[in-house]
Amino acid sequence: MSVRKTILFAAALAASAWAATAAAQEKIKVAIGQRQVWDSQVIPLGVEAGIFKKHGLEVDITWTAGGAETLQAVLTGSVDYAMTNGVEGVLAAYAKGAPVRIIGSEMRGAGDIYWYVKADSPIKSLKDANGKTLTFSRPGSSTHLTAQQLVAKYGVAPKLVSTGAMPATRTQLVSGQIDMAWAAVPFALDAIKKGEFRIVARGSELAELNNVSIRVNVTTAKFLAERPKAAQGFSRAYAESVDWMYANVDKAAAYWSNLTKISPEIAKEGIGFYPKERMVPWPISGLDHSIAEAVKSKRLEKPLTPEQIKELVVEIK
Repeated sequence: MSVRKTILFAAALAASAWAATAAAQEKIKVAIGQRQVWDSQVIPLGVEAGIFKKHGLEVDITWTAGGAETLQAVLTGSVDYAMTNGVEGVLAAYAKGAPVRIIGSEMRGAGDIYWYVKADSPIKSLKDANGKTLTFSRPGSSTHLTAQQLVAKYGVAPKLVSTGAMPATRTQLVSGQIDMAWAAVPFALDAIKKGEFRIVARGSELAELNNVSIRVNVTTAKFLAERPKAAQGFSRAYAESVDWMYANVDKAAAYWSNLTKISPEIAKEGIGFYPKERMVPWPISGLDHSIAEAVKSKRLEKPLTPEQIKELVVEIK
């Protein structure tokens, strides 16, 4: 065989192998809330690192403002998975008959969430919040649940207002439409360091949530039944992606910095608010606490039974 034919033959084989690999990639559609935060980067970084591809998956991401917007995307069949869901919102949806299934913890504790005001605001802490507007992203989100629990803890009566994504919330604060803006690390940290804003409340004040999965990742019973191999590959790729983020902090921080337009220094500082043990997907932590809170807030009429919990939580490894 001539050299030219050998080269052409090798090129044809390589192209054939590439086509076969591409064809073998199973497509997964995913909705993720709040693009700016660190824990929302698990899947994008896993894709960048080739981890999902290794498991035979091609991931299509849709970004949302969080809360019910994310959960509804999976319940309507628009996506296969919904990530970063407030756990109480998921519990309420399941109790109402939604075929939702929790397949992993997304975040334990609320140490990444905070509320800030303009530098000249008379509000110094939540004790000054009576009658003022205290914001959260979307109903059923972790910011909503955390805000409600902080309000209960301090016995104050602010007006809770849904403002969607963090950039829109900041705009409303600056324009005077709201009093206290919600955020998650690293959003607005640079401006806070410059003295333009002040933090007046933190999710970390709720130490009882440190071992509670306040955000969870979900899919549907139908997806698990019809695509078990893809479900297993997705769960394994997600867990490996969390490992990769913390084993390659410099690369991951650079990616996050470029995405959010923050300095590399702020990015690395921000990662410190998200200890790895808070982000590993298994086990689902503190579900009894979340169920009790959901009953207290009237999202649930009564606690879920052990049989219901067994059906709802499907930890795939």
